[in-house]
Amino acid sequence: MHDRVAELAGLRAELAICENGPRESRRDKTGEVQAEIDRVRGELETEAEKHEERAEKLAADGQDVPAAQAAVVARDIREALKGDEPAAESPKRGGKRTATAAKPPAST
Repeated sequence: MHDRVAELAGLRAELAICENGPRESRRDKTGEVQAEIDRVRGELETEAEKHEERAEKLAADGQDVPAAQAAVVARDIREALKGDEPAAESPKRGGKRTATAAKPPAST
């Protein structure tokens, strides 16, 4: 699981470089990198589902600790997958901003 999560993080970074980097030649690779991200996301989704099913089965059998461990692994995978989703709009914070620019040094 950790290998795929690390691979997903690396692919996200590579995609950012392809989209925003200084080299125009890297922009051609955006589709390939996105395809790899989709592949890894699919593998992680499948793994999370397996852990969730295992957690439910273990909980039904009365094995609470292994069920909780499987649920934690599934939750960790789901958290790693959230990195590709756009963040929800955060409420605007209004506040008093009192910072001022530094005064220039006195000339002698």
